Amino acid sequence: MLKQVLIAIITAALAFGLFNYMDTQVPEGVTEVWSARILDTALRTNGKIILSLHNFGMHGGVSWFTRKMVDVVLTTMITGSPFGLGSDPELEIHDTIYDGVAVRVYEPTGVPKQNRPVLVYYHGGGWSWLSVDVYDQATRELAKRVKMVVVSVGYRQSPEHAHPIPFEDCLKATEYVIENADKLGIDAKRVAVSGDSAGGHLSAAVSLRLKKKIKIQIPIYPCLQLLDLQTPSYIENKQYIPGMLNDVSMLTYWLNYGNISYDYIDKILANEHTSPELKSSKYAKYISPEWYMKEHIRTENLRSMDKKTNFGDKKLSESIEKTLLDPYFAPLMADESSLKDLPFTYVLTAGYDVLRDDGLIYYQRLLKAGVKVKLAHYQDGFHGMIFFFKGPMPFQVGIRAMNDLCEFLKKEL
Repeated sequence: MLKQVLIAIITAALAFGLFNYMDTQVPEGVTEVWSARILDTALRTNGKIILSLHNFGMHGGVSWFTRKMVDVVLTTMITGSPFGLGSDPELEIHDTIYDGVAVRVYEPTGVPKQNRPVLVYYHGGGWSWLSVDVYDQATRELAKRVKMVVVSVGYRQSPEHAHPIPFEDCLKATEYVIENADKLGIDAKRVAVSGDSAGGHLSAAVSLRLKKKIKIQIPIYPCLQLLDLQTPSYIENKQYIPGMLNDVSMLTYWLNYGNISYDYIDKILANEHTSPELKSSKYAKYISPEWYMKEHIRTENLRSMDKKTNFGDKKLSESIEKTLLDPYFAPLMADESSLKDLPFTYVLTAGYDVLRDDGLIYYQRLLKAGVKVKLAHYQDGFHGMIFFFKGPMPFQVGIRAMNDLCEFLKKEL
């Protein structure tokens, strides 16, 4: 009898602990509450393992094994299988190399192999994680529904390959598509680039270099600057599904990408990595509160932030300033004259994402520069939602976002 009581007590304690561990904040409007909690729990657990490995000397916790572990977890949650999807009668899928860069190409069957539109896609994952395999379901969907070629770029990743290598890989693959359009059966006048999160950053950087050689760019909840990690979206959203993305995880990705020491995490989170002079410079004005879209900020006192400029570590600021201000590292650091010739831009943002304001500021600045730009903002959206439009854990906001993106591409590309 005592043994049964002890088992019952232990079981109840474990259940209570698991329930509390899974009790994450879910964005208002997301009806799939338990799916969000399961997603967050799995990814937070992954994150804790990875950070513990960093503490034992593995840079960022990044290794072949941890990358594979994250890929398998996300692929399973997206498709229902750790092995992903099999062959598809509607697509010809093959892996190849474009100018030294690994790519996966999706070609719709039943479509003449000439003058086809193409989307070059750069996957997310903080420049350090994920792969074309994790994005396979999404890139298949885009290719089939829009009847276009999709080139998914397997760029080299940080910290082993820091900036500018991932950017240069994406640039080379995209230029190869444009320059070899006839051979590839592609219309060079209908080339689009896209990516989410770090991939959204890469699409903005590639567009900044290629300008009108691209017809459309689609940055999806992009990360675009490391000057200010105290924007309203960083402050009010870091507790929502933090396993997908929060302020600390986003910063570690930036540090890997910029080859910046983890010793500065606390200073950068507090915006002490920029000197008073830099906080008063033209670069700070590129992301100042005048660009905030107050209608998308939920917290009233954050709608009129007073950005103080009288603090910061000048020595640290000077040591990383060249990186922080490089517009190919941080596209929001580009001036208006550099932005004005960008291609038609579709900016997709999520209301409960720490990167929300990066995307909204980008939209505002492109408008000011005279760029043709469309905003697709999902107030109930969260970081990573575009993954979850089907499979075992679909989210209504993910379904809407994918549907809207496909309709846009059908119409405009």
